[in-house]
Amino acid sequence: MRPKEKLEQIAADAALSVPDKEARIIELLSGESDRGVAAAVDCLVETDDERAADFAAIHLALLPGAREGKTRAAERLRGAGPMVRSASRLVPWLPGELLDGFVADYVADPKAGSPLSDVIFEIGVNAPDRLRPFADKVESRFIHRSLLSGSPDELVDAFLERWREEDDDYDAIEAVALIRTPHAVRTLIAVREEFEDVEEWEILLELAGLLPDTEKRAGHPPAYLGSVVDEAESPHVMGGHVDGPVPVCPACSAPAQRVLTVAAEAVPFGLAQDASFFWYTCSCGALETTTVRVGPGERYVFYGPHGVSDPSRSIVPGKRAMALEPHPNQVGVSLEAIAGASRHQVGGLPRWVEYDAHPHCPECREAMPFLASVDSGPTPFGAMGFRGTLFCFWCNDCNVSVTQHQS
Repeated sequence: MRPKEKLEQIAADAALSVPDKEARIIELLSGESDRGVAAAVDCLVETDDERAADFAAIHLALLPGAREGKTRAAERLRGAGPMVRSASRLVPWLPGELLDGFVADYVADPKAGSPLSDVIFEIGVNAPDRLRPFADKVESRFIHRSLLSGSPDELVDAFLERWREEDDDYDAIEAVALIRTPHAVRTLIAVREEFEDVEEWEILLELAGLLPDTEKRAGHPPAYLGSVVDEAESPHVMGGHVDGPVPVCPACSAPAQRVLTVAAEAVPFGLAQDASFFWYTCSCGALETTTVRVGPGERYVFYGPHGVSDPSRSIVPGKRAMALEPHPNQVGVSLEAIAGASRHQVGGLPRWVEYDAHPHCPECREAMPFLASVDSGPTPFGAMGFRGTLFCFWCNDCNVSVTQHQS
């Protein structure tokens, strides 16, 4: 039986829950020689089963690259009626002319809630410039929010005017921050004295891309999409045992594990050294952050107990790595993430689940720039050992990492 038929069989099994079907199909396809790229593409090109198509697209979206296969699959889905919805998962890898084709299809028949609207939603997130000229055809407020990213200066001015005229309309000034252009940043700096709540203004400025206390960047350009791959495929290590102290859960004494080490020499961020981030291997939820100094030959845990890593416990399924490829939206996504259903990211600005302040370094007391986010969604190797999304911040002067959890 071909992988396509096996996939369709699993997708149709009424005795399995949706998460079980997803896990089984990912395991099936990951066992193929190319990690399931060809089998997933063949399924998307040939199947008439909407459920099978979506599971195949979910798997394909876990894998980096494979742009030719993803494009071929999306081209077929474009003309496949309701199955077009599955193409939404492939949007970050599709060429501009194909994205324009999806937009043209939607503009010709703009129905909110149609299968095509899922694709348009992802185009708004990843390539807002391609959709923004047709914003008047879009009814979804979520898609409109995604189009804030990189909007022209006149929209910044219009939101500022609305904020002032409509009794300090917070949504309007938040929209200015989410536009994230130099003009948006300058506008927020200029209205600093008009805020009674300083912390509120600081969060907005960080959201726009600038740290308020130092006026340094709130992130590291450029932004990359991250995918979990085998250890040998990337220098950015995920999981695995580490020597030396790690944070320990104060409620159950479970030790943390390394979530990610960003290799300094493999990214253009000017990092003084490799940046490592840690998270708990339990589900107690006793703390929302870990704070660790990761200096050359040493590790120091701030704010709580510490112990040694336990190789039998894992936060990542095995010792893996994170492969990076350029993010299609380099301005910064202006729509909140869904924890457990978002992509990993290194560099750029955070796509928060809930907007929050950047942590401050315990050494120098300065606000820390964002470096990475790791989501708890599925991987080709099994489930992550946590729920929600982890946001990783790095103080390059003090070699301190903070991992912050949102769910």
